[in-house]
Amino acid sequence: MRFAVIAAGEGSRLAQEGVEQPKPLVPVCGEPMIERLLRIFVDCGATEIVVIVNEWSTAVREHLEQMKLPVPLRLVVKTTPSSMHSLHALSPYLRGERFCLTTVDTIFREEEFKKYIRHFQEAKDIDGCMAVTPYVDDEKPLWVGVEKQEDAEGASLLDKQGSHKKPRITGFHDKQEGDDHLISGGIYCLGDKALDVLDHCMEQGMSRMRNFQRQLVVEGLKLEAYPINKILDVDHKEDIAKAEAFIHPLEGKTLVGVCRGNEFSPNCVDNDAAIMNAVKQQLEALGAKVMLMCEKEFCRKATVLERAYGWPRCRVTVGVDGFFSMARSKQALDILGRIEEEGVLVVNSSLGVNRCIRRIMTERFIAGGIATPESRIIGRNEEMVKDIHYPCWLKRGDGCAQQKEDTCYVQNEQEAEALLKEFWLRGITSVVVNEHLKGDLIKFYGVSGTDFFYWFYPSKCGHRSKFGLEVINGEAQGIAFDAEDLKAEADKAADMLNVPVYGGDCVVSEDGSIRIIDFNDWPSFAPCRDEAAFYIATKMICTP
Repeated sequence: MRFAVIAAGEGSRLAQEGVEQPKPLVPVCGEPMIERLLRIFVDCGATEIVVIVNEWSTAVREHLEQMKLPVPLRLVVKTTPSSMHSLHALSPYLRGERFCLTTVDTIFREEEFKKYIRHFQEAKDIDGCMAVTPYVDDEKPLWVGVEKQEDAEGASLLDKQGSHKKPRITGFHDKQEGDDHLISGGIYCLGDKALDVLDHCMEQGMSRMRNFQRQLVVEGLKLEAYPINKILDVDHKEDIAKAEAFIHPLEGKTLVGVCRGNEFSPNCVDNDAAIMNAVKQQLEALGAKVMLMCEKEFCRKATVLERAYGWPRCRVTVGVDGFFSMARSKQALDILGRIEEEGVLVVNSSLGVNRCIRRIMTERFIAGGIATPESRIIGRNEEMVKDIHYPCWLKRGDGCAQQKEDTCYVQNEQEAEALLKEFWLRGITSVVVNEHLKGDLIKFYGVSGTDFFYWFYPSKCGHRSKFGLEVINGEAQGIAFDAEDLKAEADKAADMLNVPVYGGDCVVSEDGSIRIIDFNDWPSFAPCRDEAAFYIATKMICTP
């Protein structure tokens, strides 16, 4: 895939405001804008990069000629009256391969851009994909009309891997019309059909990129709108500071990640460590200083500092702007709870983690109307309930499952009574009984308040959970269901428990109904780790 940059403008407003460098060479976070783009393009797997500059941009031309890239860099020197004419000058070098075009002053977050490029590369049935944004900071925005996100039958457009299909573009408007809420972000992924339309525009004497975009719709090209949370343009001197704050919103912030103790990660130690490291990398990319520590180390340090300095002035929070935590031990959660009381951000909160104790979670789900199996709660040394259907599940109710024996499938009353006695002998104080649901077992992961939601059939991809209990439901049959309804129910459960970073399991019955059978605070996200880490970091930015 080729990439192209329009860097042929004058940058007159920046020059008038005292910015001495030509616009492409203006540094943002210490990196010239043109260099930042080329670096990101290389990271996205560019086969060739084409840049157009105007004839008097000698400094930009010389800078580009001296750059050493691992892919070919083609330089087109031509003065053009508009961005549309600049694209036409680039077009002979873009044909024969799909390409991405952007202007040199377009500022976006790298991970969002890379997701956009991956989407376009995988979407083989479209003619183009335009980056759009709900963020409006443009003097003359181009509003983008999109169709509602339903297909002809009204079915959900959430595919089975959990990523939203993108809405079809219906028009481009100079003024906001109807339900318009997105504007063009100045980033375009296109192919040869679009360049044919461009030729028609030139033949008709058109100008301006927005008129070219309108003509793409007129001539029936299938264009998708890919929403990106925020895209900025650097047109004024003050925009440089805005761009730097946007790219590195956590600059100067210190964050601490509290890793889960191995005893709480049966068969998942490496995967739990991997998601914490992935989140650390995402937060560092946003400018934060990040330190990881295991929960025992965290507890030890907090205890020492508390003894030395007292509480609430415990030095564990001094200079720390927030915590992200997979901790499960009572001591770690107690400390994090007190830290939260001081107004320090903690994701997931200790309150939320404690609410994920199965007995408490079951009670809250029943009271809150979450779609779950028929359930009963048995207290310490009580007898097995009589009004439950078999087979059923007996699950430890006073904490998370730490060993296979904490979650058991039983087929009759005799097995259940014997197992219940074993629970009491092990010192467990409560047991949750769930009816067994027949149907397709699905695992899901999400970050509430974001677009991220991922689901899959473990039986179809060889995925094995902590204890391998998914085999009870057997091979999934692919029963039709509404994945957006599942996301909505899962997000509702997450908000009810106060665990925005979550995972769980559900069963889809033959009639397509969905019931959540398990819900966890901060899983390992093994099948979707990088994408999850991006959205967890986003949640850290957005949570007040």
